[in-house]
Amino acid sequence: MPPRSPSPHQIRNALQVGFAGFLAAGIHAAAGPDVNAIDGFYVVYGAARSLLPTPEASRAAAWARIVGTMFGGAVVVLLTQALHNWLAIGVGYVLIQLMGRRLGLSPATLLNAVIMTVLILAVPAHERMGGWYVVDRTGWHLIGLVLGMAVERLFWFRSPLQRLEESERGLLGRIEAQMAGPSHDGAEELISAYGAHCAVRSTVLRSPQGQRLASEGLQQRHEALEQALRYAVAMARAPAVLRSIDADACREALLRLRTLAAAP
Repeated sequence: MPPRSPSPHQIRNALQVGFAGFLAAGIHAAAGPDVNAIDGFYVVYGAARSLLPTPEASRAAAWARIVGTMFGGAVVVLLTQALHNWLAIGVGYVLIQLMGRRLGLSPATLLNAVIMTVLILAVPAHERMGGWYVVDRTGWHLIGLVLGMAVERLFWFRSPLQRLEESERGLLGRIEAQMAGPSHDGAEELISAYGAHCAVRSTVLRSPQGQRLASEGLQQRHEALEQALRYAVAMARAPAVLRSIDADACREALLRLRTLAAAP
C-alpha cells in the first residue's frame, strides 16, 4: 500500500512546531554564552511538547510536565539531605509513586516526577545543583511551553467547533469513499476516525460553544452521521455480495444528513 500524503492538519502542526522551535532556540541564544547548553534542550523541547494534535492535549501535557517536575524535584531535593548513594533513586521512586497517588496526580505527572529523580540523582552535576537544577529546568521548560502554546493560539488556531466541522467533513469523505468502491479505509480505520470525531465533539460540549450542539437539528445530524458510519463499517466487513444492502442504507443516512445540513 503506497504511503498517504500528509493531511492539512499534520502539515499545519509541523509548521507550528518548527516555528515555535526556531523561536525557542533564538531565545536561548539571545540569553548569552553563559547559559547552560542543556537549558536550550529544555526550552526547545518545551515548545515542541506543548504543540500536540489538539490544544486540550497540549495544555494537559504542559500541566503534567510542570507539576511533575516541581513535585519530583521537591521530593528528591529533600531526599538528598538524608541519602548520598544510589539507594536514593529507588527510595525517591517509591516516595513519588506513593505520595503522588495519594494526592491524585495523573500517571503522566508521576512519570515526569520520576524523570526528575533520575536526572538529579543519577547525574552528579545535577545532584550538586540540587534545588537550583529544579528551578532552572522548570523555568526554561515553562518558557518553551508558554511559547509553544502562544504560537498555537496565534497561528492557524481553530476553535473546538471549527475542528468538529472539519472532523465531520473528513468522516463524510471516508464514508463516501467506502460507498464509491474499494477504499484504503477498513472497518478499524473508520471506527478509529469516528472515535476521534466523538472526542472532538465531547470537547465542544464542554466548551462555551457546547450549547450550539444541544439543538434538535444538530443532534439529528449526529445520529444520521453515526448511522451512516455503521453501515459503512458493515460494508467494509461484509462479503462483496452483501455490500449493496448496507450501501443502500448508508446512502439513505447520508441523504438524511445532507437534508438536515441544508435546513436553516
